Amino acid sequence: MRHRVSILLAAFLAAIFVFSLDDGRASASHTCAAGPSVCGQNSGLVPFHKDAILASLIWPNAKTGCPKMAIWMRPSEYKPKDYLNPTLGGVFSGFNPKYLELVQGGFGLTQLDRSGWSRYAPDLERENAQLIDVCGLQESIDSEKFTKASIATLTDADIALTDPFFQDAGYSRGLSYNLFCMGQEAGIDGRLYVFGLHDKGGNNGGRKVNIFDSKTEQWVWRGTTCVRSGWETDPTGTIPPHCDPLDETNTDPPLASDMKYQRWYPTTVTLPDGRILILSGTDQDTSVGDALASRTKVRQPVPEVYDPRTDKTVALENARKLLPMYPRAFVVQTGPGKNDWKVAVTAEVDPERPLPGQPGGPNIRGYDPFFYIGNTHLLDVQAALTDPNIHVPASNHWTHVAKALNAHEGAASALKVRIFADGTWSQEVFSFGGDNGSGSDEVGMVEKINFSDPIPAWQRLSDLVLPATQNNMVILPDGKLLVVGGRGAGVNTLHYQMFDPADGSRTDLIESSVPRHDHSTALLQPNGGVWVMGGNRVQLIPGGNENLAIPVTEFYQPPYFFKGPRPVIEKTPYRLHYGKTFKLRVSRGEIGSVAILRTGPVTHNWTWGNRYVELPFEAGEHGRLDVMAPPLPGLAIAGDYLLFVVNKDGVPSEGKHIRLRPSDEQLEDEDDHDHGA
Repeated sequence: MRHRVSILLAAFLAAIFVFSLDDGRASASHTCAAGPSVCGQNSGLVPFHKDAILASLIWPNAKTGCPKMAIWMRPSEYKPKDYLNPTLGGVFSGFNPKYLELVQGGFGLTQLDRSGWSRYAPDLERENAQLIDVCGLQESIDSEKFTKASIATLTDADIALTDPFFQDAGYSRGLSYNLFCMGQEAGIDGRLYVFGLHDKGGNNGGRKVNIFDSKTEQWVWRGTTCVRSGWETDPTGTIPPHCDPLDETNTDPPLASDMKYQRWYPTTVTLPDGRILILSGTDQDTSVGDALASRTKVRQPVPEVYDPRTDKTVALENARKLLPMYPRAFVVQTGPGKNDWKVAVTAEVDPERPLPGQPGGPNIRGYDPFFYIGNTHLLDVQAALTDPNIHVPASNHWTHVAKALNAHEGAASALKVRIFADGTWSQEVFSFGGDNGSGSDEVGMVEKINFSDPIPAWQRLSDLVLPATQNNMVILPDGKLLVVGGRGAGVNTLHYQMFDPADGSRTDLIESSVPRHDHSTALLQPNGGVWVMGGNRVQLIPGGNENLAIPVTEFYQPPYFFKGPRPVIEKTPYRLHYGKTFKLRVSRGEIGSVAILRTGPVTHNWTWGNRYVELPFEAGEHGRLDVMAPPLPGLAIAGDYLLFVVNKDGVPSEGKHIRLRPSDEQLEDEDDHDHGA
């Protein structure tokens, strides 16, 4: 965490806001007096049973239209009772020394692991990976059972109200690895793919490719490590010998499905052909122990491409580039053909400044010791894969296209696609705040770039209300951009902010009492509302007693919930095909836009592949619409989407789950049935 407050910034903020001080100061009171039709409205606090550091909608039964949500925190393959001392006096009582010895190999645990403790005793027995019944919990929220606005006032009875909607989804369902700070993608087959692992501590990576199968609600079996199985058999360490946790073959045993390089904080991108690109990531040599590992830090410059059909990866040694942690990356269509696409990456390690460990460079032992710059490139993955010199180290197949004013490291970012009736399209990427890496200040700068312009260039929009990184952004069904949370210069942004992509303007909405920055998440729900989740439990009560803090979600209803009747999608196909017209039947109002929003994971401040795609349509009589599906896979990656219609007043329908798949591919047990009568 960075805590830098300049004299001028402090003076400015002091003149406007009143602060309550804590280790991450909370910003002051700000209310939106115009009412819910302008500001939207939050629910009361909804108790969660884990920090939703990752959250992803999954679709176990596509025909019901009701998703579940996968969430997890660290360590995702254990329960809190494994690594915590028994609770004494209703407070956090420290870490289990046997766990530190037998599992961590002497690597320490931190406040993130303190977050696994809960004053609600049943949660100490829950696995750190959970499945949530989204529709059941949403129904409970809608019944207004949750009205409290203060975490400290929630009772065990309040917390127990959400018990029925949570199920263990970790070790008991086949997970043997810690998936904290990993790259994850929703595949075109509806499964959740997770790349890398968290080996005992920050920057320690792994090679694993873990898969959660949404149909079976189980993890694809990747075996178990002898460290994990040893702990399960003998957590007291009384039956020697236990495997040495500093030997990486005992924490990351080789499998044929492994990546070539060990990665922590990698970015992954589902490609139009169904393969998945893996970028960046960090690793350290854990065999030397906690005190020395940070001196061995490496940033992986070699991309890899994983093929779900073969369950194997190939390394693009010919396309090396040093990128940020979790570089923001997006597939963009670059021409009229099916294969005219590339992957846009919006920043890189500054090539003009020294690297960690070099004279004048940052201290290599730092958490993220790199300088970043807003150089934006396109990677030609297809050319790199067919290059006969794919295994020869080089920096080929990258094309520089633009430079942003800021690298926007740690910033919320997302892609909005609009397809026009004349067959053209726009592809706009937005980045909100962030910084330039090691030692740099957070900024309030907001920028966008349209990759469909003849010469793409970054443009500056209205600034955030405060400088911030670690914020979240959700594209809403009406195309507006909701930004929540973040922190800059030690000040929490509690404001919700709405950006209008048409003119780049910002509208300040409501303010939450719950800080949402490090490890917070926000995810669009089928009803068009947003679940705002996550953050480290120990930081959720600024200036208060962390032992009283529990994870909570807020259900945010955007202003369109309060602007009149919602249109209703009476009938829609479940399966869409590229370039084909499909028919909708809607009621309650004249329709102004139709959009599909890809569903999938959000973690560490951005929604991985969750693009918004607005579709052209023609309106007929009696609520009938002829809608053109995306013409090319580079504009809308195949997979699961929510389909919304929005009326002329800007009010969206509830979303219908649809699946976009190439017409020459068919999933087992899948058909083209309609939703509705």
